[in-house]
Amino acid sequence: MSARDEMARILEQWMQLTYAEGAAIRVAAWPSVMSIQDRKIALRQSFSLVARQCAEEEAAAGTAGTGEKPFRAEVGRLINLINRNGAALAAQLSAARGRQRLLEDANRNLDRIQRSYVRPSTPAAWHSYS
Repeated sequence: MSARDEMARILEQWMQLTYAEGAAIRVAAWPSVMSIQDRKIALRQSFSLVARQCAEEEAAAGTAGTGEKPFRAEVGRLINLINRNGAALAAQLSAARGRQRLLEDANRNLDRIQRSYVRPSTPAAWHSYS
């Protein structure tokens, strides 16, 4: 298998993982998101190695520097998908922060209600007689 074929395979895997990551983000399946991101980190290492091999193959074939970008369209789609996932993640974060503020407000209200109905007990006074 040539480095170019291997690069196509890696980009396809990355695309599939990125689609799965987006789906996991939308349903807030955070353990799945983390697992997918771990797999993408491992894939990034393979990507770097194969990119070097592609450059070596192009240099050996004398096609290096010709301006040909064989994976431009795939990388463009991948970048768009990653940006969409980032926007979905930002929306989830914003929603979570909103829920957190509501819970904090509810907690403060409950504390105020409790203080208005429950009188602090007076500490027991201990007297000693000699």
